[in-house]
Amino acid sequence: MSARAYLKPVMAGDEVIASYERLLDFSASMLTHARQDDWTALIDSEVAYVAEVDRLQKYEMDAMLSEEQQALKLSLLEQLLAQDQEIRERLAKRRAELEKLLSSASQKKKLDDAYRS
Repeated sequence: MSARAYLKPVMAGDEVIASYERLLDFSASMLTHARQDDWTALIDSEVAYVAEVDRLQKYEMDAMLSEEQQALKLSLLEQLLAQDQEIRERLAKRRAELEKLLSSASQKKKLDDAYRS
């Protein structure tokens, strides 16, 4: 086997930026779905997001970025973090709503059971 077979693939700087831009698009889609309370579509978008993150983790590590690309990557990361924060806040709100509904349903069942006994 040649030495080349053991080399880890590396992304070029423009590929890294394109990948972060795709992440931002997926994240924006997830945020839109969260704002619309479309949780199924959010999960579908998240699958694509996670696949892109996995790809970045495999190939970005040794990529060489110019100063301009580094600045652009930082800007994209800041936007991703802001979107992620809002998505997390909306998910936490939804979780609280679901917990309240489950608690109400549980209390209703207890009352129904008490009246039936």
